[in-house]
Amino acid sequence: MSPTPLLRAVVRQFGIAAHCVELEQYNDRSPSPGNIAVHMRLAAINPSDLITISGAYPTRTQLPFIPGFEGVGSVASAAGNQRVLPLGTAGAWQQIKYSDPAWCFPVPDWLSDEQAATSYVNPMTAWMMLTEAVHLPAGAKLAINAANSAIGLMLLKMAKRLQLDVVAIVRSQQAAQSLDAASVMIMASAEDRHAAQALKAAGGVDAVLDCIGGNSALTLATALKPGGKFISYGLLSGQAIPNAFWLQRPDIDFCYFHLRQWIHQASQPQIAARLDEVFALIRDGVATTRIAAIFPLAEITEALHFYQQQRHTGKILIQC
Repeated sequence: MSPTPLLRAVVRQFGIAAHCVELEQYNDRSPSPGNIAVHMRLAAINPSDLITISGAYPTRTQLPFIPGFEGVGSVASAAGNQRVLPLGTAGAWQQIKYSDPAWCFPVPDWLSDEQAATSYVNPMTAWMMLTEAVHLPAGAKLAINAANSAIGLMLLKMAKRLQLDVVAIVRSQQAAQSLDAASVMIMASAEDRHAAQALKAAGGVDAVLDCIGGNSALTLATALKPGGKFISYGLLSGQAIPNAFWLQRPDIDFCYFHLRQWIHQASQPQIAARLDEVFALIRDGVATTRIAAIFPLAEITEALHFYQQQRHTGKILIQC
């Protein structure tokens, strides 16, 4: 009897994910030398997946490819099946991912599949920015924009754990109502300089975590103390930070933060140690992720349409 074909999502041309991602069947095979078979259980849909599918990084993305930077799977071992996070490459949107065992990090038994599948992209990005990119002393003032986003809410809880004085920046009073922060600032538009000036008048901030970019970054720079830190980790506005940002504030300690770069520069023991810290934060309720919906892999197109509706308030997972 021939084996049952497996299922995977494949991208053969760049564009809008719901239009470009195709399903195809494939047969199980023996892993190439040095790799192991990871039987994927759950995988997440993240903005970084859709950005890659759009063709934003053509020089490092070879077509065709299997998307998915985040997910949890299991590998066969002498002691049974060990759950792991297969990091380092894309390819989580399939039933079996062949991975380098050095990049497969064990998951604690107490962690649910749902939280394991979402324990990497947002929690690690948030924790590494706070503890390495910014690394402020207790009592320092930190501004976080898009604070009501999934990663923004996580950053607020982590910053509180680190005893930082946090200013949460959102675009409406409705968004501000659910926030737990030292103070909340409403910046209704990218050019809302009144809010930033008020923040500056109150003493300014020691650091900014910005995931919007564009003119919003320029506005926030006015609230930063001399020599303060500005970390850019996203461009939700779709616009680059304007050149005027550096012309007006050449004193700023600026850097981009990309988890992918940190992961590939760190050693495996360093990554494992940081993951253990993140797992502990999830256990304590600091870095938990709300799950909005779970779709079977066979319904990946429906999952992507649901994701792009932007009406959900949590992560979308794919059951592999």
